[in-house]
Formats: sequence, C-alpha cells, structure tokens
Amino acid sequence: MQDRAEDLDRIALIEALNVMDPALGTALDPITELVAFTFGVPIALVSIFDAVHQHIISRVGLALTRHERHSSICALALGGPDVVQVADLRLDPRFADNALVTGPEQLRFYAGAPLITKAGITLGTLCIMGREPRRLSAEEQLQLQTLSRVVIAQMELKMSLGRREQVSGLPNRQQFQADLNALSRGGEARAFTAVLLDVFDLQSANDAGQALGMKPVETLLRQAALRVQDVLRDIAQVYHVGVTRFAFLLPEQSHDQTEALLDRLRVRMRRPLMAGSIPMSPQFHAGVCDFRAVPEQTADLIRKCLVAMHHALQTDACLCWYSQERDDALRRRYRLASDAGRGLAQHQFSLVYQPRFNLIDGLPVSAEALLRWTHPMLGPVSPGEFIPVLERTALMPAISRWVIDHALAQAAQWQQSVPGFSLSLNLSPRDFDDQCVWSVLSERLDAHGLPPGLVEIEITEGQWLNHHPAALPQLRAMAAAGVRIAIDDFGSGYSNFGYLSEVPISHIKIDQTLVTGLARSRTARLKVEAIIKLSRQLGYRTVAEGVENEAELSLLRLWGCDEAQGYHLARPMHPDAVLQLVSACRAGPLPDAG
Repeated sequence: MQDRAEDLDRIALIEALNVMDPALGTALDPITELVAFTFGVPIALVSIFDAVHQHIISRVGLALTRHERHSSICALALGGPDVVQVADLRLDPRFADNALVTGPEQLRFYAGAPLITKAGITLGTLCIMGREPRRLSAEEQLQLQTLSRVVIAQMELKMSLGRREQVSGLPNRQQFQADLNALSRGGEARAFTAVLLDVFDLQSANDAGQALGMKPVETLLRQAALRVQDVLRDIAQVYHVGVTRFAFLLPEQSHDQTEALLDRLRVRMRRPLMAGSIPMSPQFHAGVCDFRAVPEQTADLIRKCLVAMHHALQTDACLCWYSQERDDALRRRYRLASDAGRGLAQHQFSLVYQPRFNLIDGLPVSAEALLRWTHPMLGPVSPGEFIPVLERTALMPAISRWVIDHALAQAAQWQQSVPGFSLSLNLSPRDFDDQCVWSVLSERLDAHGLPPGLVEIEITEGQWLNHHPAALPQLRAMAAAGVRIAIDDFGSGYSNFGYLSEVPISHIKIDQTLVTGLARSRTARLKVEAIIKLSRQLGYRTVAEGVENEAELSLLRLWGCDEAQGYHLARPMHPDAVLQLVSACRAGPLPDAG
C-alpha cells in the first residue's frame, strides 16, 4: 500500500509539473554531460519513473528513451535517499540476464542517486554506467548525490516556469489546477473548501493603469497579495489565479469557520492601498465551494468557484457559497445560447401577436409581434428567459431579421382584410451594432408592399443609446420614412424625459410593473398619471402595458391615456385570431375580453 501511494504521488507530480517536456531534457543535458565527464563513464542518464515505465529524459552514451520499469537497473535507486551501486552487474543475479548486460552495451558497473523533490517525492534517478567493474568511494558517492540535487533543482526551476504569476510571485491558475489534480490522486477523498477571491474592480485597475502606468498597479496587486498571504500564513497556500483574483484551499473546515476566516481577511483587505500617490479601496468578493479531493470534483472546481464569486459580485455580497440551483440556471442559459442558431434553422421559433386598443373608441389599432421558442428538449421557453440570453450573443440580429421578415409578411396579409391595422416590432440594442437594421427593415417593407406608416418600432428606454452611436441616425432615418418609434417599458429604469428629445419617438409605453395593481397603489397612480400628463404636454401618445382589470382601465381612461394592451383586453394570440378579433370589433361593439 505504501509503494502504491508513492507511485500515485509520483505520477501526479509528473503530470502536474510536465517533466516530460522535451525542453526539460535540453536544459538537463549539460549537467548529464558533466556527470559523465566527472566520473569518466561512457553512460550517464537522468530518468523519471511512472508505475510502468522508466522515461530517460537526458542521456549520454545510450540511445534508449524508455524502458520497462520491472527490468530497469535504475529502478534499484528508487528505494531510499542513498546512492545505490552494483560493482559488477554480470555477477549480480538480479541483472546478470539483463539485455544491457548481455547485449551489445556489455554494461558491468552501475551507480545511481535518487532525484527527490522538496516535497520528499522520488521522481527518478541520476545514474552512471560503465563497461568495467567498479566501486565508488565515499567521496564519489557524495559527488553523485550533490549532482543529483543540482539535477532536481534544475528540474524544479524549469518546471516552475509558466506556473508563477510574475507580478506577485505566487503560483498561478495552472499550478492551482495541477495541485488540485495531484490532491485528487491521493486516494483519501478528504473534504476541502475552495475560495476564489476578487480584490479589485478590474475596470478601476484598468483605469488606474491608463492614468498611472502599470508599475503602480502592479505594486497595488503585490500589496494585495501580501495581505492575503499574511492572513493565511500557516493556514493555506495562496494562488494568484487572475489579474485581481486569488484562490486557496481550506482542509476540513465548517461553514462557520470558513466565514469567520473570510471575515478577518475582508477586514484586512478593505483597508486602502496606495496606487502611486492615490489611495484606492480594495473590494472583497469571495466565491466559496465545498468539495472532496476526487478527480470528478477537482476537475470542475474552478468553474464552480467562479459561479459563486460572480454571484457575490452581482449582488455586492462579501461572499457567496456555490449553489447547484444557480449553476443549473447558468448552464441552462448557456444551452439556450448554444441552441438558438439551430433552433432558428429548424423552425423552432414562432410569432404570436398581442392586440393594442384605442381607449377612446375601444377598437384594436395594432398588434405587437412577440417571439416564442419551443425547444425540442426543454419545451416552451419563456421570452423573459431566452431574450436576455440572446441579446448577449451575436445571433440576436439574425433573430431580429427573422422576426422582421415574418411579422411584416403577416402584416401585409392583414391589410387585405383589415386595412390600416398596424404592427409593432421590438428591436434590441444589439440590432443596431451592425448599422444596417434600417436597411433590412426598409428592404423588407418594400418586398412586402407595406407602407412604413403601418409599422412601429419599440426600443427599450435606458442609457444604451449612449453606447450605440449608430442607433440614433438609423432611428431618425426610420422616423423620416414614416415608421413610428416607441419607447418600451418606460418607468422601469432610466425614466428620463430629457433624453427623449434626442430620439424621434411618437409613443411612450408605460411599463406593466407600474400599471399592474395600479388601482391598489397610490404611488403607482401618482407616477402613471404624471407620465401620461407630461407625455401629452410633450406631444407623445401613451400606451399602458399589462392592463389586467377594469379598474385599471377606467383610471387610464380618466387620465387621458391613449392606448392600452394587457390580458384584460386580449392575450397574445395566433395571427388568424387577431384577424377575427379586429374584424369583429370593426363590425360591432367590442366584446367582453376580460
């Protein structure tokens, strides 16, 4: 069992430290040549052993690169810290029949020193071989041991390159994952807690770098690293795994113990640090995840810590524990983003339409095109779930083009039976990135023979217009051609009438969060009445979204709201149902839709 554990440690270290890299052998060759010259032997080898093979990574005088461990002479030196030698291999029954002794090499003498890391793991051997019987003196054995330490030092130096963060000098993310892999092969499956810590807002660090240069910022990060190390001294190894992020492992700690430690670390970290002559306040957001040291859990640990840490960042919490439920939701969103392109090609998307009514005569005047997705595995997916996902992908403009084409085709069909009935389309901020959404819309209007005046474009309120300089010229071109522009969800966020003068809008759609429950909330009534009054004075028509009962509808009429939509009036429906509703309303009194 002891030998098996040592083999596991050795194999893990070989994998973690990448000792099979040919560049390592190149770095060791001068030492191997020095060894052969010092002892006057024709053969000198540096070997690494796994459970099955001897891997010769540096050599003088022997072309062999790999050998079976069970028949390797060098395996003799793995058993302890001392030099092992065989004065005459031909006379030793263990090696008398070995191919290196009986074959063309005709080896007689062997001496080997183990290569032992600082952690006490024997990776392999430094050995010398000759074709004449020989025995090393005590002084020569000491020389071979000294040279073996030079070899292992060179190996550890070479292996550490690329595994340390230059700014802080701490082990980096690659080393963190390598150590996790090694830990998981220990065979004990011990319980640990992993912590991923973000100590600075990356944008602030970038701004400081632009203003001050990178040296003060690097000094800042070194100070932060020293603080983390100081608190965790004798507790945990600290890793620098991102520009402003550190990680460490805590063995067998309760949640209370972990949170108490992180609270001490938070107090220390939140003290100002100097970037040049400017004091900066570090932040403290930690993602924490319990795990067991087994490959199935360590392989995915960094990702899970990221899930927890980003939750802390988004909620401005000091720490968040990993949540499987949140992880599942993130993976679902990622799946939706991955599957959307295939869904568009396979006709999984469809449109329904929600009618909008004039509050003076009660007639439906337009319908809003609403996108629906029936996923083959997940079933119907709510637009509230998939639209925000798609808006963060490059696929959103393609989805919007599909909506534009299909919705305009439907509007053109309606004109044959209910002329003048208009269509409302939603566009995302991403749709304005390619600077050709108006060209697409204009071309499809012409293709379907639809007058621009029968189309309304809805855009969300907010500051996104400031970050999309191509949006305003395109919106102005649309409005100049006769397309109506509406601000959607007004009152849910930015809600600033000042920026409306920049946008050629004609309608303001009051967000349903203000309208739903209007009759029961005095605050909502004051807000909605004020929006309607000011909009009328500024020359905008108002549309109330989310009307769910007659009391809300009565108040909206009383205040002079122009139009409304909501479940009380009509739910989203198939285009044929829209046609029947509009035809029926134009032929007679509005039926009770409540």
